[in-house]
Amino acid sequence: MAEERLIDDDKDRKYKIRKNADGEDELYIDGDEEEETPEFEVRDVAEDDEEAAVLTPEQLAARERMRREEEEARQKKLDGFLLAAREKIAAGEFDAALYDASEAIETDGANGEAWALKLRALSHDFNAYTLMDDCAEASEGVKRYSSDEEKAELDGISSPIRAKLAEFEDEYNRLSAENEQKKSERREVFTENRRRALKFFALTVSPFALFLALAIAFACVYFAVDGITNLTLFIVFSALAFVTLAVLLFAVKKLVAAQSKVSLNEKNSSTKLGRQVDKTASDVAALRAIISSFEVKNDDISR
Repeated sequence: MAEERLIDDDKDRKYKIRKNADGEDELYIDGDEEEETPEFEVRDVAEDDEEAAVLTPEQLAARERMRREEEEARQKKLDGFLLAAREKIAAGEFDAALYDASEAIETDGANGEAWALKLRALSHDFNAYTLMDDCAEASEGVKRYSSDEEKAELDGISSPIRAKLAEFEDEYNRLSAENEQKKSERREVFTENRRRALKFFALTVSPFALFLALAIAFACVYFAVDGITNLTLFIVFSALAFVTLAVLLFAVKKLVAAQSKVSLNEKNSSTKLGRQVDKTASDVAALRAIISSFEVKNDDISR
């Protein structure tokens, strides 16, 4: 009876035809299944931009197509600069290669190959060292953006720069030792001169203080008790204080000059030899930074 009631109930319902998963026609009762809700792609507006929220699907698709075309054009331009730079480096045209590598970086500043090529062009494949600051800057780009393969390629041609580093280190050690010896010799002389100047200053400051105090004392007595003797003593001690002041100022000048020489002696920038030491030290540091930028650690290679 329950089956008959179910059939009777089905008679009152409306049948429709649809295609099943196998492509065959089948009947179904309208209302038995939930009405399918069309699915729409929901874009994350925050991920795109505010403009995407007000664009129609056609406008949005057109914009995406334009972006793809621009990216393809940019990549094509980048590939052209990279290829040109490689060919010119291979031909030994390093100045021309530098232009192409720089243009590649302007196109994509995060392209590791472009930075590697710029470093090669600047250093003439590590055979020229006149643009050390620019090479150091390019090596920072290599360190940050170049792949292990690109770094390994630089490492493979790095024997000239490693030899130059060893040469600079030897020169630095030689110049530094010579500079320290010269400093030590001058230090003895300048320290002794400062000691004498300090002693002379101490000998002059005491008489000046004494004569000044006496001049002030007799001036007070003279204005309190009028007398020719007090006036005479005031004038005498004032004159002596003035003379000793001049000597004191001379002593101060000598002491300042002596101390200045002691201080300058410790600075490399004060002498030609010291400046050579600093320059060589800077070159050594730059070469080390350049080499370290493309040295791939063993654990990095294993990954």
